[in-house]
Amino acid sequence: MPLTPLGVENGVPVVGRVQDRWLKRDRKTRTSEYGVGLRWLAVWEEPGGQERKKSFATKDAAADHLLGVQSEIRNGTYHPKGSGAVTVGEWAEVWYTAQVHQRDSSNETIRRRLDRNIIPTLGAVPLAELSRADIQAAIAVWSRTLAPSTVKTTYVYLAGILKQAVIDKQLKSSPTAGVNLPKVERAPIRPLSVPVVQELVNVMGVAYREAVVFGAATGLRPSELFGLTWDRVDLGKGIVIVDRQLVKRGRDGVPVLGPLKTDASYRSVKIGSATILMLKGRGVQPADALVFQGRRGACYRNTRAMAWQAARKALLGIGDGWHQLRHHHASLLIAAGLSPVAVAHRLGHKDATETLQTYGHLWPDDDDRMAAASDGLLILPDSETP
Repeated sequence: MPLTPLGVENGVPVVGRVQDRWLKRDRKTRTSEYGVGLRWLAVWEEPGGQERKKSFATKDAAADHLLGVQSEIRNGTYHPKGSGAVTVGEWAEVWYTAQVHQRDSSNETIRRRLDRNIIPTLGAVPLAELSRADIQAAIAVWSRTLAPSTVKTTYVYLAGILKQAVIDKQLKSSPTAGVNLPKVERAPIRPLSVPVVQELVNVMGVAYREAVVFGAATGLRPSELFGLTWDRVDLGKGIVIVDRQLVKRGRDGVPVLGPLKTDASYRSVKIGSATILMLKGRGVQPADALVFQGRRGACYRNTRAMAWQAARKALLGIGDGWHQLRHHHASLLIAAGLSPVAVAHRLGHKDATETLQTYGHLWPDDDDRMAAASDGLLILPDSETP
């Protein structure tokens, strides 16, 4: 039976039909379903052309349902049959494939959190059955082994997956409202002193010593440091161009260099005479060669982490990675009296606010200077007897 206009809502015809399951079209002859189940059947077409049916006790209820369906279709909020039946794990793969805008390093992080946390805990749950309680329970599981900041990152990825499910009509709404995350405690950064970094140079593997010196002198991020090539170094002007970072090992074994973390990360870094002299000691190098490499070539994340951990065994208290050299460099700039704006530019921060959030506690207290700036400038006149 073709679908016909059932009525009109705001001037728009509602296409569908209400069918009597108990009586035939002559309104007298009983069907084989007479007296069984709900009598009135609402029939309509989904936007994709699939026919849908739903039974109701009264004719008016069936007609009202069709009006609601038409309204949802017109407003773009209609959810086709079967939406939400896909599991969280299956939809996570759909979402991950669409992350073409992410940097390779970011996609690697996302993949790691999907495989280690999101899919093992929630992957088998159908989207339509996922509840806030399920998500809260998963967060509790993640918190047993992950740092609070990593739990938060994992949750952000899950929220993105569910947001896309809502956009693509797999969910009517995301069940993330009211979810509680562990508090991220940010301990103040305690930068390494110059004597400690000198000891680090002494105990570090020979292949990495110049990288330590250069990282301490420039404040480059580890991926920027080990992604620096000779064509980005101008020893005559003492300038280093920071516009790429080491991302990963390519399938052919060649290092893959990619874009930087943010737009503000692109910068020129001035280097001093001692650093220039150190690099000149290398002699002429191929323009596309990496400036700093390990014994076996490029220093990828795992490679440089192992080198740092080896040094840490001999020198306790140096922190958990190469980023400590960036903190050390920032502390030297602050001690030299440079402004937050200047430090932010040197480090490639978005703005001075980011710099102050990270290193604000390292700037000297200005209370005494502020008091001295205005104290004693004005004097009282000699008192006179009226």
